[in-house]
Amino acid sequence: DADADADGPSRGRKRKAVREAIAGIRKTMSAVRPISSAAVIKDDLEDETENAVDMSLNSMRDQVEGSEEIRCSAVEESRYSAVEEVENGCAIEAEATAALGALTVAKTAVADAFDAAESEIRDAEALLDETRRALSMAKMEAASALSAAESAALEALTVARKATTVATAMANEEGVSAPTAASQLAEDDAMVLSYEDVEYHLSEMASPFIDEDQCLVPGEALVRVEKAPENSRRIFAGIDIMASVDMVWKVLTDYENLQKVVPNLSVNEVLALYDGDDQYPSNSIDPSLPDEVQCEKISKHMRGAKLRQVGSAKVVGINFSAKTTLEVREWPEGMPDFAHFDDELYDGKTRKKRLRENTKVNLQRYRFPRPFALTKLMHRDISMQSVEDDDGEFRLYQGVWRMQPLPGCAPEGGNAMRLTYAVEISPRPYLPVALVEGRITSDLCNNLKTIRSYVQGEG
Repeated sequence: DADADADGPSRGRKRKAVREAIAGIRKTMSAVRPISSAAVIKDDLEDETENAVDMSLNSMRDQVEGSEEIRCSAVEESRYSAVEEVENGCAIEAEATAALGALTVAKTAVADAFDAAESEIRDAEALLDETRRALSMAKMEAASALSAAESAALEALTVARKATTVATAMANEEGVSAPTAASQLAEDDAMVLSYEDVEYHLSEMASPFIDEDQCLVPGEALVRVEKAPENSRRIFAGIDIMASVDMVWKVLTDYENLQKVVPNLSVNEVLALYDGDDQYPSNSIDPSLPDEVQCEKISKHMRGAKLRQVGSAKVVGINFSAKTTLEVREWPEGMPDFAHFDDELYDGKTRKKRLRENTKVNLQRYRFPRPFALTKLMHRDISMQSVEDDDGEFRLYQGVWRMQPLPGCAPEGGNAMRLTYAVEISPRPYLPVALVEGRITSDLCNNLKTIRSYVQGEG
């Protein structure tokens, strides 16, 4: 269009020039006098003029047509370029629309995924709440069942006492000894009595201490149970073994294989091993610090291990398992006697008086139970204590294995040693200690006998 506008004035000027030329010719011709050949000349001039005009017109037409073709070509190219741009714009718009559609689908999928995840979380939380309620109910039912079993056991004890009273009366009347009459009333039951049938806290116990002048071989393990505050017990057991202290120490510090020696361990997993160092001697005492602080401070420098254990047993006919995670420490020179029970007299109090006072003391971490065996000879100890964040059946479980030589009880050319275990247990509130103390005591005695057989090569 711009080219057409530029050519317009040029064509006008050319036409004006042609017209002026024709007018000049006609004026000239009209001024010529007529002659005989004037008509012929006139005709020739007119023909030439027409030819010139035609040539000019043809030239102008060619120029116009050329300009028109150029304009049309430019228009066509512009139109094609515009169409191409429109097509490209449509393609881009289509791609953008498709992308927006895909993004919308993705947003919907993400929203659905989050909704599904939140639904799963809500279901899991509901299931967890239901499981907690079921666990709480199971604990309550277990506590109720254990309480009922304890009541039944006490009732059986009452019946047994009445039977003993009747047997004694019969003996007095018939002149038969009381033991004989009692055995006649329960002869069958007497044949199947075992450790778990004995009410240890009501029966005759071993003395509070056993000294090195007393030999326990051959024979059963000695045992003693003492009540403690807050649903707790202190249990003491000991046995003599015809072996060296080193042999028993090696067995009890072989942590990965304890399950082979202790029969009621269903799980024994070593979680960590402690190398220890020589910064503190194992029997050092710092009177400026509380006993439990001293004990904890020293223990962190001793060799040992962290064990996860599960013990299995049958309590009043019910399979029972107790799990605990223990920190075990080795005291190759023996633990310090923080309570001074090795001394007959300490701080103006006799050992017997301090013992009575000790039974009223609450269980406390790192205040381990007093030793069951008293000795002035070198001995070794291994302490075991449930970790602070333990989630097992015991609020606190801590005890001490003691190994001491017994030269006065050894056969000629042989060795003898005493293995004792003093332990404090405090079950969770849902587990009455009176119901499980007999089972624990029985298992402890069986463990001592099994260790003796293992070390002496009898098992």
